[in-house]
Amino acid sequence: MQDNEVLILEELEKNSDITQRDLSEKTGLSLGMVNLLLKKFVKKGFVKLEKLNSRSFRYILTPEGFKEKSKKTIEYMKRYYQKTLLIKQNIERIIRTYGGNRTYILFGQDKEMKEIIEGILKELNVDYITETDINNIDKSKIILYWDIDDEEKLKDFNSKFLLGEIEEI
Repeated sequence: MQDNEVLILEELEKNSDITQRDLSEKTGLSLGMVNLLLKKFVKKGFVKLEKLNSRSFRYILTPEGFKEKSKKTIEYMKRYYQKTLLIKQNIERIIRTYGGNRTYILFGQDKEMKEIIEGILKELNVDYITETDINNIDKSKIILYWDIDDEEKLKDFNSKFLLGEIEEI
């Protein structure tokens, strides 16, 4: 969920001696994407390159880079908060319709979203089970999902998408 640019800028802030390969491993981004973002940052003046030897560089976050990182972090937090509110509203609407005395099935891949949804369900005292295999889900259960690519898999189930507007039930 987090913005790729923020991930890179955060790692550079922690360690200016980090290699592109290490950045790739720490952020989960491809080496090509790391290289592309670093070039973009250098061009925009967010990062300064310092040549250490013929094969390696130090990536130094400039004052503009710190400012950009702060701006992007705030933007990310706003988006995160809005998504959390939307998820909570959708869960509350589903619970009003189907009741809180049932066990809901959570289905999706994004672990950060799963943690948000679990936190909301715990706050609302609603039971849930997490399932990753569609074949293990009872068709009579109500599925709460958050990954768009799961939509087609769930067409034969009573499933509710938590990140969008839910039609009145």
